[in-house]
Amino acid sequence: MLLLMLAVSVQAHRYHFGLTEISINERTQSVEIVHRFFVADIERALQVGADKNLKDDEVGLKKYVDTHFWIKGAEGERLPLKWVGIESDVRNVWVYQELPLSALPEGMLRLRQSMLLEIEQDQVNTVNVTLEGKTTSHTLREGAAERLIQIR
Repeated sequence: MLLLMLAVSVQAHRYHFGLTEISINERTQSVEIVHRFFVADIERALQVGADKNLKDDEVGLKKYVDTHFWIKGAEGERLPLKWVGIESDVRNVWVYQELPLSALPEGMLRLRQSMLLEIEQDQVNTVNVTLEGKTTSHTLREGAAERLIQIR
């Protein structure tokens, strides 16, 4: 029975995938950024022990996200992403960030999304950018964690 339970748990998490969604909210005049990852993967990256949960180490999670996800303007300056917070359930964690629309420069931006690439060889991060009803999808992985995107 124990062997069966172990096989099921291994089977349940055979792939390593993260999703980042970026969209403009005209009502709030902000760029909304939502990251979704498996809780177990984020806990491994943060080295969170069994006696803690992600809410207990939100400062550590924020530091990790700030290190591995950023957007730079045309001059190479990092845009000031605001930490909104996190939500999690037993399987997923969602991280929320935003940027005032007024801080978004014209033209091309350089985006980096390298979360979990340092711990999982097969980690794939998808970044979806939705503008004016059209979504572009960008697949990022080790060795290709940055992308130029046209935002406005």
